[in-house]
Amino acid sequence: MQISYSNNLIAVTIQEDSKTFYFLQNLINKNFKKRIGKKEKTIIFKQNEEEIQRKYFLKLISKIYKRKNLHAKNKELEKIKNSYNSNIKLSLLKANQISQCIDIDVKIDDNYVVLLHFTTDYSILIAYLKNYFKNHLVSYRRKTRIMTIYPNSSKTIELLENLLSQSELLGSYIKFNYNKKEYEEYKLVLNEKQNRKKRYFALFSLLEEYYAILGCQKLDTFETIRKKYLKLVKRYHPDKLDQIDLTLNTHYREKFLDIQYAYEMLKVHYVHEKNIITIA
Repeated sequence: MQISYSNNLIAVTIQEDSKTFYFLQNLINKNFKKRIGKKEKTIIFKQNEEEIQRKYFLKLISKIYKRKNLHAKNKELEKIKNSYNSNIKLSLLKANQISQCIDIDVKIDDNYVVLLHFTTDYSILIAYLKNYFKNHLVSYRRKTRIMTIYPNSSKTIELLENLLSQSELLGSYIKFNYNKKEYEEYKLVLNEKQNRKKRYFALFSLLEEYYAILGCQKLDTFETIRKKYLKLVKRYHPDKLDQIDLTLNTHYREKFLDIQYAYEMLKVHYVHEKNIITIA
């Protein structure tokens, strides 16, 4: 028995022991819902509600591994048992079995979308990659054998980097064909887009606060905002204060300053938006 680890996956390969393999495969079919496979290969995808089953299954794997590898160290056995947060792949390797070689062409469409073009329709690998990019919008067209991946965060680059560095996946040899210069440029563009998105959300959270201070909505026109601003200024202007209560006076003065600042910030924002529209 051989154990290997890659890309949030623990791969268990049983060599020329069909009895043990089919015993374990039968346990998988009984205890795990999200799985995919064929006669001599099965993948269990991680499900939070199945953590207990995965722990028991990997504990059993560690016992079998110890029995088949008499010199196995305790550290190795513990690593197997502690891999319950990973997907699990079980495969049977027969004598003289030749590993499959798969070419995957990687293209960048419109400087944004990642396209993986497979030379063969390998369903287990397709399912694995869909799960690998599980927080992304992923589609696969069987007719053209093209998987489309839409990036959604800086995590996309990290996942791609790890994937492209692999030369073997699920017991098959993998060759990723891509233009390195194009890929490096794509990483820069995607990182810049993510940075702009972060700046936008940071700005939007601030603007929400300013709209709330003036009692406005983000879709209000600047004229509406100005009318509400003038109404609030008259109400909280320090010259209008004649209360003896110092606490109330302090509150009104702070409120007035907040109103002034919120209005000035929104004014700058609307002028900036107007300039962008004019340039466009």
